[in-house]
Amino acid sequence: MLEAGKLKRKVLVLWMVFITIFCFAEEEALRIIPLLNYEFVSLEDQQYHAPGGGLLVLYDPPPLSEKNNNLLIGIFYKPYILKEIPPGYSEIYHDVDFIIEKKTGRHLIQGIFTAYSDKPVYGGLHTTYSSIGYGYELIRKENLNLTLGLSLGFGDFGINLPNGTMWPVIPQPIVKFAFNSRYINLVYDYPEFQFVILPDSRVRITGTVGLDTFSFYDIHDLRFNSILWYRFFNKNFSAGDFLGIGLGVQNAGQNDGTDFVLGKKDRKYDMNYYSVFGVVDAGLVKISGGYIPYSREVYDKDYSKPTGRGFFVKVEMLYQF
Repeated sequence: MLEAGKLKRKVLVLWMVFITIFCFAEEEALRIIPLLNYEFVSLEDQQYHAPGGGLLVLYDPPPLSEKNNNLLIGIFYKPYILKEIPPGYSEIYHDVDFIIEKKTGRHLIQGIFTAYSDKPVYGGLHTTYSSIGYGYELIRKENLNLTLGLSLGFGDFGINLPNGTMWPVIPQPIVKFAFNSRYINLVYDYPEFQFVILPDSRVRITGTVGLDTFSFYDIHDLRFNSILWYRFFNKNFSAGDFLGIGLGVQNAGQNDGTDFVLGKKDRKYDMNYYSVFGVVDAGLVKISGGYIPYSREVYDKDYSKPTGRGFFVKVEMLYQF
C-alpha cells in the first residue's frame, strides 16, 4: 500500500505539470529539461550516497525587461542513504520538492511543496511545507526588476497554542529583486542572495548566500557557495560560454537538502560540511569534488557532534528538449 501511495503521488504531480503546461504555455515556447545528479560524501565518522533527479519546465523566458508572461515548473527528488545510523534514527531520508511560478503581465502566482523527512508526507504535516502566494512587479526596467508579495505557508513552524495544538499557518514574504550591469549581476529571491562579479568576462566570480529563517540556530546554518571561474569561450561564441573550470568554497548540507524532520515528531537530523573544491562545467555535465576540513551532524537541535574530515564528489547532468 505504501508503494502504491507513492506512485499515486508521483502521478498526481506529473498530471499537475501537464495540466499547467497546456493551460498556460504554447508548445513552441516550452523548454523541458530533465535533470540527474549524484552526490557522494565520505567522512571519518559518516558516509552517504545521494542519487537524485527531476524535471524542469520553462516557458521560453524572455529578457528581464520583457518578462510579461512566463512559466516555471520544477519537480525534484533525492534520497540520502547514510552508512552510520544512530539508535532511533533512519537510514534513508527523502528530499521532495515541487514548485510552480506563473507570471502574467506584472502578476505572479507561486506554489511550493517540499518534504524533507524519513517519512515524507505520510509521516504527518510536520514533515512537509507548502505555500501559495501572490506577487506584483513594482519595478520593470532593462537592468532592474523588483517583485513584492505575500504567501501563506503551511507546516510545522514550532509555534504552539496555549492548549498545545500546533499552529500550522504563517505568512511569508515574496521578494524577487534583480539588478544587471557590466560589472555585477545581483539576484535576491527570498531567502537566497546570488551574485556574479564581471558577468561578461571569462574570469568571473559567482556566489550564493542564504538561510532558512525557521532553521537558523547558529552560524553553521548560514549556507554559502562562492566560485572563481575561468570560461573558455565568451558569450559571443556560437554555443555561448558553456565550458569552464572553477575553484570554490562552500558550506553545504544543512538547510540545503539534508535538514530532515523525522516521522517521529520532535526529532530532527541535520548535517553540514565546509569544503574547498574544484568544478568542471561543460554545460550538459558538471562535475565537482573537493576536500572537507570540517563537518558535523545535529540531532534534535540540542546535540551536535563533529564527523571529521573527508571529501565529496558530485555529478550533475541535464538535457534540454
